[in-house]
Amino acid sequence: MHVVVVGAGLAGLSAAETLLGVGTGGVSAGAGVDVTLIDAGHRPGGRTRTVRDRFTGGLVAESGAEWVDSVHWRVRELMARYGVRDEGEPVPWTTVRRWLFWDGRLESGHDLDRLEPDLFDAVERYEEATDAPAAALLDPSRPDLHPDAASLDARSLADVIEGFGRDRALGPAARLLVTRNSQGEFASEPRHVSCLFVAQQRAYERIEAQRQKIAITANRVAGGTSQLAEGLARDLAARSGRRFRLMLGHRLRWIEQDVDRVTLGVGDEIITADHVILACSLVPLRQVEFRSPMPAPLADAVASLGYGAITKTAVQFDRRTWAAGYGTTDTVSQRIYDCTVDQVAVGRNPDSGILMAYCGGDGGARLATLDEDERVATITADMRRVHDIDAGVNVLGSFSRAWSSHQNYGGAYAVYEPGQVMRHWQVLREPWGRVHLAGEHVATCTGYMEGAIESGRDVAARIIG
Repeated sequence: MHVVVVGAGLAGLSAAETLLGVGTGGVSAGAGVDVTLIDAGHRPGGRTRTVRDRFTGGLVAESGAEWVDSVHWRVRELMARYGVRDEGEPVPWTTVRRWLFWDGRLESGHDLDRLEPDLFDAVERYEEATDAPAAALLDPSRPDLHPDAASLDARSLADVIEGFGRDRALGPAARLLVTRNSQGEFASEPRHVSCLFVAQQRAYERIEAQRQKIAITANRVAGGTSQLAEGLARDLAARSGRRFRLMLGHRLRWIEQDVDRVTLGVGDEIITADHVILACSLVPLRQVEFRSPMPAPLADAVASLGYGAITKTAVQFDRRTWAAGYGTTDTVSQRIYDCTVDQVAVGRNPDSGILMAYCGGDGGARLATLDEDERVATITADMRRVHDIDAGVNVLGSFSRAWSSHQNYGGAYAVYEPGQVMRHWQVLREPWGRVHLAGEHVATCTGYMEGAIESGRDVAARIIG
């Protein structure tokens, strides 16, 4: 059996590993499966990409996926396999972070009640309102079975925010915090996030935390997330021999299928296969010619599923003069944090560190319209203003990645917009003849490396039977 996997991110790599039975997470497929893994890019990893070459002193920063939650057991399994450890202490996810830059001043998160007396209570009530529907969802893989599925899916997070504005006090600072939370967690404005999708995500987290008997916290990966994709690619090449072919820099142009096989136009080649796994973002698939017409519901899902916009910009300064902790701002930077707080620089600038600006939703999309130098200049000026970094602190290196403007991805990760969970969730998870979809957008753990691995393994196991 020959299987073509399109997309060499963690989903595609995990699918290939499972098909070939070469990893501890794989299901032994025996010697009867050959895999061709193709990707339009020139490296494995997809939306996991550790930046190493833009900075001095051995410091690294993530241009894509950065955080691993405590419940992400598949990612942690890979980390253990490749001898990769957590970086620093675990961080709890909270809406109110250490700092808030508000109206030209950097305010401690502990003192925000000076800005709005009921801020903490208002944020807590909002969180309870958005989290509460998750309690009725017993199977996060089937959000469409929630007893209030249709009504929840018709509502957005913006509807919840506006409801609080009318019925309870949700002041300007509290409103900024919950908006930034949506822009960060879902890479989208609140109006673009289905409340049913939020319930599904919260149910997944709750059930996994209960099953594993742990609290939900987050960590970075010491040395960078790229180590996981690099390790998988290395193992596939070393252990599979002639059964595995990796084709980087090759773009899928067209695809057709009949009852017996699938045929693909890949660059200048024509490749036939018994099955195809499309383990890439749906956005580039919108440019592929499907010579065998998709069923209308699937075509609608591929064409319209929401994708968030994230622009990440990192700047290395030769001295760390800023306050520790993750900060929310009312500026274009949205959220600013030291992504090297637990890294130690070596060489000429041992006190250097890297600040990261994480911009999602409309703000991330607007930044994507600028070129990289313009984004870096804009964000650097913002960082200096927020943290009062004077001109004597020099910039040593930088990068900016706008995922929504990259033709191979077209967005950061999937977000189910109002009405899309009921319309698209199950459709995207069913095979279309010999064509199967994989990726974080069809995982239970949507939007994370964990989901990419989950989906790749599950689809491959289904093909093996």
